[in-house]
Amino acid sequence: QVTGAGELLAALEARFLVLIDDTYTDLFTGRQLRARELDPEGWRRLIDTTHRIARLAAERYGLRLVFHHHAETHVETPAQVERLLEETDPALVSLCLDTGHYAYRGGDPVELMRRHHARIPYLHLKSVDPTLQQRVEAEQIPFALAVAADLFSEPSRGAVDFLALRDLLKA
Repeated sequence: QVTGAGELLAALEARFLVLIDDTYTDLFTGRQLRARELDPEGWRRLIDTTHRIARLAAERYGLRLVFHHHAETHVETPAQVERLLEETDPALVSLCLDTGHYAYRGGDPVELMRRHHARIPYLHLKSVDPTLQQRVEAEQIPFALAVAADLFSEPSRGAVDFLALRDLLKA
């Protein structure tokens, strides 16, 4: 997959390869497919594989790897994002900050950007409806159904403070 994507991205003169972990649930039913949390060996394998893909993407295709944290994957919560950043080589691995997914799992994307701006060259801008987010958590609504119910809201109506993010990016 990396080779095919790398060749296509290089041909398009892209600068980044976005890497995302597989989900641990069926996004439509919520059925658990694998453990929600990685054990120490799982984390080591995730970090090692991420480094290996980053090297391949850089050396063969001139692409910078950005890791996309995502709901229902092993890198979704603020603590998991911090761990990924702590355990990966900054020269190889950057972060694709998805403001909506980070807020969905209880994080403040503005604060994350403030602390780790040097590691975040790539953004996915969206927000979440905080009322629906609470309902999704309380009722354990599967992620795909939550998205279909408009979990990701209009930016001005969501939980993410885009004005503060704008001001931080300008600074």
